[in-house]
Amino acid sequence: MRAANALHSLSIHLLRRARAADKETGLSPERISLLSVLNFAGPQTVGALAEIEDVSAPAISRIVSALETLGLAKRERARADARQVLVCATAKGRRLVERGRRGRIEIIAEALAVLSPAELAEAVAIAEAIEKAGDCRGLSPADG
Repeated sequence: MRAANALHSLSIHLLRRARAADKETGLSPERISLLSVLNFAGPQTVGALAEIEDVSAPAISRIVSALETLGLAKRERARADARQVLVCATAKGRRLVERGRRGRIEIIAEALAVLSPAELAEAVAIAEAIEKAGDCRGLSPADG
């Protein structure tokens, strides 16, 4: 429990700092989150996005419409089933997500800069062990 508490506190503090990079994108947390899902998971239906983001399909539709207006996402018919509509990130949307991701990583790297090389190696080993052993929902360090 001590380790879990320490990791929880650290995660909260790092994410609060990293949120500054998300603000620089000019998008709300809901919009950047949805765009990140599209960028890393690929095209999704509105229903799938609602499940992933744990919000209603109408809420997802509103967010998608806003992202479309900004040229960051688009809806298109699925090739396998033309009745199905998929939401995709546009090239502009992917660039924005990647810029935000780089900004978050830079902020976290600054926080890690106080560690020695041995401590950094230990931190990486711990993160990899947790990811390997735990259910990280299929996410990898390269994901959002």
